[in-house]
Amino acid sequence: MMMKEDTMPQSPISRVPRALYAAFALAAVLALPGCKMLPPHGFDAPTATPAASGAPAEFGPARPAAQPPAQATAPQVSSSESKVFPGTGVFVSPRPLKPAGPSGPEEASLNFEGLDIREVAKVILGDYLRESYTVHPAVAGTVTFRTIKPISRKELLPTLEMLLRQNNAALVQEEGVYKILPITAVRGSVSPQLGNAQSALPAGFSVIVVPLRYVGAKEMERLLQPFAADNTVRVDEVRNLIIIAGHQREMKHLMDTIELFDVDWLTGYSVGLFPIKSADVKTLVTELDKVFGPAGQGPLAGIVRVIPIERLNALLVVTTQARYLELAKTWVDRLDQLGGTSGGTRFFVYYVKNGKAENLAQLIGDLFSGRRSASNNPSLAPGARPAEIRSQTPYSQPGAPNAPAAAAAPASAVSFNMQGGVGSTASEVRVIADKDTNSLLILAAPSDYDVIEGALRKLDVVPRQVLVEVLLAEVRLSDELTFGINWFLNGRNGSNTTGAIRTGGLPVTADLAVPLLDPGFQLVSRSGDLVRAVLNSLGKDGKAQVLASPQLMVLDNQKAQFKVGDRISVQTQTQTGVNTGAGVLNSYQYLETGVLLTITPRINSGNQVTLEVNQEVSDPVAGTGGTAVNPNPDVTSRSVQTTVVIASGESVVLAGMIREASGHTGTGVPILSKIPVLGAAFGSQTWKRDRTELVLVITPRIVSDSRQAQDASDELRRKLPMLENIIKDYQKGMPLYQGAPPAESAPPK
Repeated sequence: MMMKEDTMPQSPISRVPRALYAAFALAAVLALPGCKMLPPHGFDAPTATPAASGAPAEFGPARPAAQPPAQATAPQVSSSESKVFPGTGVFVSPRPLKPAGPSGPEEASLNFEGLDIREVAKVILGDYLRESYTVHPAVAGTVTFRTIKPISRKELLPTLEMLLRQNNAALVQEEGVYKILPITAVRGSVSPQLGNAQSALPAGFSVIVVPLRYVGAKEMERLLQPFAADNTVRVDEVRNLIIIAGHQREMKHLMDTIELFDVDWLTGYSVGLFPIKSADVKTLVTELDKVFGPAGQGPLAGIVRVIPIERLNALLVVTTQARYLELAKTWVDRLDQLGGTSGGTRFFVYYVKNGKAENLAQLIGDLFSGRRSASNNPSLAPGARPAEIRSQTPYSQPGAPNAPAAAAAPASAVSFNMQGGVGSTASEVRVIADKDTNSLLILAAPSDYDVIEGALRKLDVVPRQVLVEVLLAEVRLSDELTFGINWFLNGRNGSNTTGAIRTGGLPVTADLAVPLLDPGFQLVSRSGDLVRAVLNSLGKDGKAQVLASPQLMVLDNQKAQFKVGDRISVQTQTQTGVNTGAGVLNSYQYLETGVLLTITPRINSGNQVTLEVNQEVSDPVAGTGGTAVNPNPDVTSRSVQTTVVIASGESVVLAGMIREASGHTGTGVPILSKIPVLGAAFGSQTWKRDRTELVLVITPRIVSDSRQAQDASDELRRKLPMLENIIKDYQKGMPLYQGAPPAESAPPK
């Protein structure tokens, strides 16, 4: 039996209490403060609408524009290696809940008690809504329904749909007419419609096609399954469409769910890329799972995901919370530092800046292997004796220098094992020196390379240099110089100290009232300037001759060699054939004569310089050799080899190499001057004795930087005024004329 409290309302206004108007007015007044003025900044560029731009309209439920946080506008680099890209953190549409609309101007109370479903349709569609409708003959059933409070007019159709669904029937609207059909007969009676949130949902049973923008259709189906009835959701994965079917109220719930999850979730994720130095990326992922929880388990499941990037040997951390990236970076760095050699062997290149690659390779091998590194030099089996195979060379070509003995070159490739951290196994390291590029090719674990690189940076530094000024002079010992330069200086200046060169090359200095006349080579310290002045004075009188005065810039602990002289050929072997008419085969060797100076400086602490000096002066004796018995001339040689320590900028004088040459000449009347005893009256005899002393003055100056090197160059230019003028003209762009300058009448070019 059906009871109708309000069959047909005659006037909508009559059914609304006057108090309701007052409530509407009060709500309007309270809503005014909700209005907000636009901020006083410039307007953004207008966004082109599909209609204005000519682009097709994009269908789908309306989505409010979610503004990303300010910190997500640009990538943030947390360190020089690891990169962090924070996201917006928005993964669902921030759509506010829609408030329930006010009741319409008409309300109705329904009370059905065992009423036929056809009568229910007549009351709602015919009496209240005044809509045209048809009922399928197969629709049957009874309804019991009662409302405690009146319901609005717009809730009548959803209520009818609910009652029809309880009786396996559905309401379909077609061409302005409502059709009540059995559920089984709905198929084929409804045309799918494209989902559009701007238009209202159709009344009754409908099928809506919703294009998805950011979420895959299969994923959206999984999200809708808990909220949808059976067989109401279909998926088109090719076109990324979701197809939903149901009554108006069901469709509203499904559309709201789609709108909630179809957001740009990629911009919401925060991503961090962390390169791995020592550990293996796969191993590190397993260890990080213990920190953040295994995949799919724990409170952080799905919030933090760690993806290994083997191509880059890095970890990609994806999380919904940007602050988790710092925590992930901390743990990645901790585990990576303890990775040891698990990262495997990798290839590194170290470009040497100041030294030699082969020397550094040798040092690294000796340093980390604990033994002499194995080079590529050939070796013999145990018990085998070395043998040399060479072609017979009976003589040397004139003018061709003798091949020096091959020196052992530094190893170009070394290999050794390095012990990692506690509990880790030793790993093999291979270092190859590339001479062409002066670089080191290193195959090692990342943790081992970090240690090797630290050592290389300390070894590969700019070497210091030493400017060595040398003065080599030969003094004729006559008059006041009869007893040598030592005696002469001590007679002029009693404060000088002398001493003989002892074993080890260091002088023994002592204040002596009487100069020490020790035969051989002696050392005079702290008197370089005085000796130079004396030699200059003696040179003007013709009593001294400067043999050489070089200035050498030498690297620390490197050998410098200065040589001035001649190369004379010396016959070393004569061979005569045994056959008749065979010729004579002579072998010759070239001998270096003249001034040969070799100096090796070594810089010590306290601005001290250790000098290893090897000095040799040799001359062929005139008038000797050239005979069949002795075809080679006699060669006189004076040499010294010593090691001294001196402060930078001070001079050391090495003297005492005295050579004495005597000769006899006779002149007179031929035959008569040869008569014994009486011959002296017809001629004269002259006995000549020459004594010379070799003096070596060495002044080392430490050059630690480019400024000191420039000062040394400026000092040399000041000593050579002509050279200084030429350099200044060249720096000004003036041409350097060869020979005589052009005539004054000719304009300079």
